[in-house]
Amino acid sequence: MRRTRPEDDGVPKLKEHKVPVIELICRFCDRHCAHERRLLVKVFGASVSFAEIRRRMAMGCERMQTSKGDKCGAHFPCLGNGVADGN
Repeated sequence: MRRTRPEDDGVPKLKEHKVPVIELICRFCDRHCAHERRLLVKVFGASVSFAEIRRRMAMGCERMQTSKGDKCGAHFPCLGNGVADGN
């Protein structure tokens, strides 16, 4: 039996944030990138979570998977309060 996640699971989704440009900033490695929202929707779909986008954009970060968990500082300013991925 395949399990599906509830649509309203509290994790921020791209479709909920209509800003034209989505920025990802890392406070540790000085990473900064910005992508047009419409292109992210085209590539990932509007229902993608910011957690998934973050994992893809921060791929290769040695802090993403440590023995003490995710220590990567990458976050989306559009989510406010430095929210990174719903952890």
